[in-house]
Amino acid sequence: MRRFQRFPFGGVLLATGLALQGSATTFGQATSGDLDGNHEVSLSDVTGFVSCLTGPDDPSNNPACIAAVFDADDDVDLRDVAAFQNRFGLGVGPPRIDRFSPTPGTWIVDDIGLTQIQVGFTEPVVVPDGSIDVWVVSRLSVNGGDVTNFTTSYDDQTFMLMVAFAEPLKDDRITIVVDYSIEDLGGNPLDGEIYNPQNAVLPSGNGVSGGQGVFRIHVLQGDANRDGIVDMFDLKLINEAIGVCSADPGFDPRADLNSDGCVDAADENFVTAALDHQLTATDGMPLSVESIAASGDFGRLDTVRVRFIERVNGSRINARSCFIVKDDRTVIVPMFGVQSGTGFSAVYTFVPELPSCDGLTINVSNSLTDLTGELLVAPYLEHCP
Repeated sequence: MRRFQRFPFGGVLLATGLALQGSATTFGQATSGDLDGNHEVSLSDVTGFVSCLTGPDDPSNNPACIAAVFDADDDVDLRDVAAFQNRFGLGVGPPRIDRFSPTPGTWIVDDIGLTQIQVGFTEPVVVPDGSIDVWVVSRLSVNGGDVTNFTTSYDDQTFMLMVAFAEPLKDDRITIVVDYSIEDLGGNPLDGEIYNPQNAVLPSGNGVSGGQGVFRIHVLQGDANRDGIVDMFDLKLINEAIGVCSADPGFDPRADLNSDGCVDAADENFVTAALDHQLTATDGMPLSVESIAASGDFGRLDTVRVRFIERVNGSRINARSCFIVKDDRTVIVPMFGVQSGTGFSAVYTFVPELPSCDGLTINVSNSLTDLTGELLVAPYLEHCP
């Protein structure tokens, strides 16, 4: 996999998810920035530009990369990216999540289960170890529900991250957390907020760096009506649709459990084999923040206490689930986060302490859950109290 070089040029980045200012720039001859040869510079040139970021490299090895050289050093690096942006007005902003597979809101009801996840970004990113967290609700009472038997790989041409599980995940409520330790090539943290993990709308974010992308996927073999239990109602749905294919009137895609285009005996067998299986029950009441308090000696800030309306699952509290954003959009991450003695609060400690609360916004991730696995209703932010 190609590795990108990083240069300290002050937050300049390649943001493919944002539009060029004004219309595309057109030229009569091949010109710097016109990597697809169509005599204009637009977002379609970005993919070609990224493919040339092999530096140090002689662009004569790939004639198309000559258009990506903006300085005099004859290789293609991030300084050329900065010049590309400055010349053609490419917008600036933090990276965001713009693709996710399986499609958000989809239930997996076949007999295979969840074998992989794909997460796409709006621009090139650096994906450090530990930036993906996966856990399941059924194991909340055992080691916090963590799933660790997976590998990750990143495609620097499509900006797509793949998470592949060693064994398929089945019959569970699966949560994927994409952390803001993922950054673009300019060091800007992911703008990852998802406002409905069970039916995510993309792209992610609130327009400011920082924020975890939280996705929940339901996997239950044979659950045709997607109610979390495999029973006679699922068999009834299959039997009413059996023999009908996608081109026929009355086709019910819910009954096509293996997505082969027809409802047949195979789908019926999936239900029969899974009768009485069900997802671990939650209390149906999303976790919610009751209050946030910031404190420190002599007006400084070193502690943020987040209190919830019910007991929070301590195994999901960590230093990444709460962070502070300054007015200049700098992201500050606490040293650690722990559950309070009563179980109703998460306490985050910032080292070194911050001089004051002025100009700070406290952000709480919706990766946090109650004791039954219900996620925080939405990412929560509050100006420093």
